[in-house]
Amino acid sequence: MKKTYRIKFYVTTAATVLLTLLALAGCAQKKTATMPAAGRPMSQAAQLNFDYLLYRDQMQQLQRHVTEGKRSPLTDEEANQLHINAVEALDRVLAAEPSPELYLEKAGLFWNHPEGTSRSRATLKEGLEKFPDDQMLTIYLANSYIADNRVEDAINVMHEYLAKRPDDIQARERLGQMLMDAGKDAEALDVLKEIPAKERSADAIYIMGRVQGNLGMRKAAIASLKKAVAMDPEFTEALVELAFQYELAKDYVSAENIYTSILAQNESFPEARLRLINLNLKLNNPAKALQLTLDGPPSKSFILDAVLMFINDDFFAQGSTALDMLTSDGTIPAEYYFYKAVIADEGESDPDKALGYLDKVAETDRLYPHALRFKAQLFSLQGKKQDALDIAIKGKELYPDAPIFYILESTLDKYDGNLAGSERALKQGLERLKNDPELTYELAMTYEAMGRRAEGLALMETVVRSHPDHANALNYVGYTLAEENRELDRALVLVTKASSLEPENGYILDSVAWVHFKKGNIDKAWEYIRYSVDVVDNDPTIWEHYGDIAAAAGKIKDARKGYNYALKFGHSDADAIKKKLKDL
Repeated sequence: MKKTYRIKFYVTTAATVLLTLLALAGCAQKKTATMPAAGRPMSQAAQLNFDYLLYRDQMQQLQRHVTEGKRSPLTDEEANQLHINAVEALDRVLAAEPSPELYLEKAGLFWNHPEGTSRSRATLKEGLEKFPDDQMLTIYLANSYIADNRVEDAINVMHEYLAKRPDDIQARERLGQMLMDAGKDAEALDVLKEIPAKERSADAIYIMGRVQGNLGMRKAAIASLKKAVAMDPEFTEALVELAFQYELAKDYVSAENIYTSILAQNESFPEARLRLINLNLKLNNPAKALQLTLDGPPSKSFILDAVLMFINDDFFAQGSTALDMLTSDGTIPAEYYFYKAVIADEGESDPDKALGYLDKVAETDRLYPHALRFKAQLFSLQGKKQDALDIAIKGKELYPDAPIFYILESTLDKYDGNLAGSERALKQGLERLKNDPELTYELAMTYEAMGRRAEGLALMETVVRSHPDHANALNYVGYTLAEENRELDRALVLVTKASSLEPENGYILDSVAWVHFKKGNIDKAWEYIRYSVDVVDNDPTIWEHYGDIAAAAGKIKDARKGYNYALKFGHSDADAIKKKLKDL
């Protein structure tokens, strides 16, 4: 059974029902609830019971309405009125006998409301005014911020609660997960370590393993995840993460054993199957990888994920066979033509065949703009520069709010040595799409190519300020600061965050290594540069960095290896590399 983070929510059935309701289309004003006939006034206790029963009755009717769907006899207006009646009845109960559980139920009534979670949040805050130390009200309040993508607010809520209740282990686990999801891995690990070792649940240890892995603490991650699995052998997510960490540690046998055991427990679990496919491709066993694909779920998402793995590892024939699974029901989706074009181009070196496939992607299909961009790239590689530019211009006309075609035109100009044209295309895009991060990033890179680094860095700083999770911008600023040998502490923060956002990006790992090197942290630099060359093994600059760091660590044999590979892959300053080799 697949498991996720499993905080137990002690909420009554009525609230749980509401969390599954579809968003209601507004609130009608007409009231249709049946009220008790006039007569002798009820006692306070009787009125309280009646209001609660009325609330539950309205909720049951709403549940039936949602379950029956189009078969429901209720109109949308009547369903809305049931919602209003339920809220009013619950408000009367809350006024007489407030409790945290009832506030949670009321918050649940508005969780999927068309106005967003603001009404739920207001209810939760009201409940916390009366019950300030209630754990579940606090957690739900934090979750309401998460739902609105206000992660920092959610984290602050949990920090404030734990300042008052530092021994609340469940809340500390939840905060650890929030910090991990926000990319604050080091902070998450610190929070989770405050839980006494004997009181850590399998979930807490699993999160620790995840963040340790994100931080490059491979051995610690494996130890934590093994402990989580020992505590709960059916903890599928922990098993998957453990196998992944074994992969990163190049212990492929252990990784394959775990993925195989997961499939034995749950044959249709797609993530484990995809991991096993990928692992067999790394082990140069494409036949087994293909069979695992053919035996997998027939969903488009699974098939395309598997096909992409075959393509990335240059097993094009097997990828083509897997792709044919998409046509098993007699229909041919646009993805089929798109990936066949990729295979024709990269696997068969037949750009004309690839263009033929791309011509079959309909203009009404969502993949059409991507097909246009691909066609432009193919024309460019064939030396048909004007045809490629014509497609970029057509793309701008069809999709004026899509950054990709301004970037495409800019890239084509840049490849043609026309940096002024590259700058002009990006500025045109930014006139329409103010402060777009991708256009701004590309313009900064163009300035770098033009020798206008200061302007490029200033632009990139604006991207970092307005889009603090833009990994490439973070990496650019951090690496540039390191190259200029200034603000190295800030540079390390920037590239470390970039790496947490894209942990398998070899170029960013190289930046982390290089900043550590500049700071004199040679052991850390050596650790990260080795991760980098595992991911990107043909970049001459990365291999030069490998050589420099190895030399600083006294690893002469490794330094020689790095410099020789830098030369092998065509370093732009071969004489400088030869001098470094001579000086070893």
